[in-house]
Amino acid sequence: MHTTLITVDGLRGEDDVHDIINAIHELPGISLVEVALATGVISIEHNPLVCEADIRQALEDDGYVLR
Repeated sequence: MHTTLITVDGLRGEDDVHDIINAIHELPGISLVEVALATGVISIEHNPLVCEADIRQALEDDGYVLR
């Protein structure tokens, strides 16, 4: 498993957390997604075949601004 960390700007609450988790889990090969609401850091455990660009694209498609 690989772990990828991505930071999101402007999280407003638990609804955003759930939206992010759902968006990432729609990708194949994702095993765990954790979101720290206070910092905006998302930790994603995934199959090595999943690339970070695909994860970032899924979040951007849902309207999130990434750092």
